[in-house]
Amino acid sequence: MNDISKDTLKKIKEQRIVPRTKNYFLLRRSTVWMLFGLSIVLGSLAASVAVFQINNAEWDLFKHYRHSVLEFILLFIPYLWILFLIGFSIIAFYYFRRTESGYRYRAVTAVVLSILLSVAGGFAVYKTGLSERIETAFEDNIPFYRGTSFHSRMVWMAPEKGLLAGKITGIAEDGTIKLTDLNGKEWEINAGDALWRGRLSAVPELEIKLIGSKTDNNCFTAKEIRPWRGRQKNQGMGMGRQRGKMHQGMNSSQ
Repeated sequence: MNDISKDTLKKIKEQRIVPRTKNYFLLRRSTVWMLFGLSIVLGSLAASVAVFQINNAEWDLFKHYRHSVLEFILLFIPYLWILFLIGFSIIAFYYFRRTESGYRYRAVTAVVLSILLSVAGGFAVYKTGLSERIETAFEDNIPFYRGTSFHSRMVWMAPEKGLLAGKITGIAEDGTIKLTDLNGKEWEINAGDALWRGRLSAVPELEIKLIGSKTDNNCFTAKEIRPWRGRQKNQGMGMGRQRGKMHQGMNSSQ
């Protein structure tokens, strides 16, 4: 027996190497591909929520925001979901490199490929409407996630600039809305001539965003009212029709 054979047998004994069956390698290969696919799916979900947030960011508010364009844009970037996307893409790269042909690709190529696959999947998921439900579930059930919406609060809690947000706590007989803002302050909202968007009706506990003007320390005249969450594009309603809905909501709450 030559020296190479002796050394090989010695290493086998020292490292206690045992032969593996064909089924073991099939299972290992299937597991690697499954974990790679799962990482792409999770990355796609993260990308879909990022697409949803960017697509539904209220870019028309820039005229109310007297800062630089870059600072305004930075407020609406979905940092958390982009980090999730990058993280799952790196995990996908890790498992892809452990496939039978993954070693042939450069690291940069494999990472970019993983990100592109997740982004493409994200657009597909976004079209189904699942991304909005994911974001709503996170916001309703994860306290930490609610803190990441601080940028939205920064934009909307600016009554001097004509922006206000909060929850409806009551509706007076004359149609004046009682609102508690995001900081707990009570407001009286004149919404008689407001344009309501998102198929809303004025009912207690509804969370809304208002565009208008501050008329007193705790009085605000609304020109436009939007849902705090949800899609808003192409959902505007005529003022006359919405006023009727508002009074219906007022009557039903009494």
